[in-house]
Parts: sequence; structure tokens; C-alpha cells
Amino acid sequence: MDERLVQCEFFVPIVRNSDKKPHQPSAWIALGNEIRRVFPAGHSGPETFYRGDSLVPGEYEDRPQEPPISDESRRYLLAISEPKVDDLRQLLRKAANTFDQKAMYRAVKGYVEFVTATEADGYLG
Repeated sequence: MDERLVQCEFFVPIVRNSDKKPHQPSAWIALGNEIRRVFPAGHSGPETFYRGDSLVPGEYEDRPQEPPISDESRRYLLAISEPKVDDLRQLLRKAANTFDQKAMYRAVKGYVEFVTATEADGYLG
């Protein structure tokens, strides 16, 4: 029987949290390389990794009682084996540091988590 894959989704805002400037191209390249390293497609082809080039509008609340902050993100969809879901969490901790984000939105099988990171989690690349 083939290994069952689960759909995972996450978003990467297109600007850094601290100064609202765009990320360097090297950060986006490092993310793609790390996804392919941690979740190799093998024989199943490119359908295991999708990055939407159309930006997704969104908003978040940085602090209670303050107006929401609008942002735009790239949306990623991955089809990975269920035992590898925690590997995605680890990857997103590094991505949070690399992309200067307080948290990364991750959804797995409809369940949402805001993945946060510390310096000890490291960076992509």
C-alpha cells in the first residue's frame, strides 16, 4: 500500500516583521531548497510541493485593542507523509527566524498552529 500523504499549508509574509522591507531573494531560495531537502519528491513528481506566486492578502493582530495590520503572503501547499509533519514545524521555526516573523501560520488536515521560534531554532540555509 502506498504511503498516505497529508496536505499541509503555510504562509510566508512578503516583508520582514521588524522593518516591513522585502525579504532578500536568498531567503526565498533557501526556503525552497530546505523544503526539497526535508521532503524530497522522489518518483511522485512536483505535485508534492506548490508555491503560489499570486500574493494572498491577510491581516493579523499584533496586540489586543490595536487595529489589525494588513499584509500579503506567499501560500505554500505540501503533500507529506504524516510522520514528517513535525519536520515541517521544525522547518517553519527556522523560516520564522530567516524571514523575521513572530510566528508562521501552519495548517495540517484543517488544524491550525502558529509556529514560533527562538534563536536556538536556527535559520534556513
